[in-house]
Amino acid sequence: MSNPLLCQRLNRLKDDVMRFKNAVCAYETTDAAKYPENFESLGLEVAMKSEALACSARNIVSIFPAGGRKRILQAVADIQGIKVSKWRDGYEIIMPGLMTKRDSRNNVEFILEPLSYALEQFTHEHPVERLEQALIWFIYEYGEDTPARHIRDFDNLEAKEVLDVINAFFLIDDGGDFCQLHYSTSRGESDRTRIIISPDMGFIPCPK
Repeated sequence: MSNPLLCQRLNRLKDDVMRFKNAVCAYETTDAAKYPENFESLGLEVAMKSEALACSARNIVSIFPAGGRKRILQAVADIQGIKVSKWRDGYEIIMPGLMTKRDSRNNVEFILEPLSYALEQFTHEHPVERLEQALIWFIYEYGEDTPARHIRDFDNLEAKEVLDVINAFFLIDDGGDFCQLHYSTSRGESDRTRIIISPDMGFIPCPK
């Protein structure tokens, strides 16, 4: 391989893959009944390492002119199931389930970058007037087979990052005078997050 930078990044990616495999093995061999906290911690580590790997691979492929950053982000948004559409007088965003303890910049990038791309594409294709008053409704959906103990609370650091992205495209401001936040949980076909952006701050959310 003639490109030294590409070779260096690929070697680093291979090292990260090995560390990811080790984390998966540790997670697999940990007794969840005896060591529930360790099991949960290792599971979160596996999830975050996998997302970091995805971001690293995404950045490496972007080196090639033939790939193109926009082409990659479109593919990533499609794979993650990110969709943006009109909803009543506002908008709806469907995206992967959010994590409560995601604190790495690379891991946040996993969702925020393709989300930003999807919102940018939507605003280019549809006339959007930023809302001065809005209700932002986060609906955390879980599959019917998800045990109740696996349903997380609403203490979600990642939701704030997502709100910042929404603010850049749909809102005048996300401060308390301009925006109200509502959180709810519902059952669905799969684990995902729905976000409703309504111009009616007095709107009473109903998951149906």
